[in-house]
Amino acid sequence: MKTTVKIQYFIAVAAFVAAVGFGIAGFITPPPGEVHDSVLYLIAQFLLLTASILGVGAMFASQKMSLQKKLLQTQGKEEDDNASNQ
Repeated sequence: MKTTVKIQYFIAVAAFVAAVGFGIAGFITPPPGEVHDSVLYLIAQFLLLTASILGVGAMFASQKMSLQKKLLQTQGKEEDDNASNQ
């Protein structure tokens, strides 16, 4: 796995853990059971960062696979055309 991909996954996991940690801390700090709006906003930002990193990575991987399939199909057609022309 490339170093950049490892860094992206590390950041995504760290952001998710931070969101969960802030959520738990929001419930523990006074007044208990009430989470302040700024904490909710911070949690949302961390979760959005996680989703965007993982979503963009999955999208590029999916597009790469479909492009590879198309190239293999095109190569196969060209080889069939060359074989029939000879």
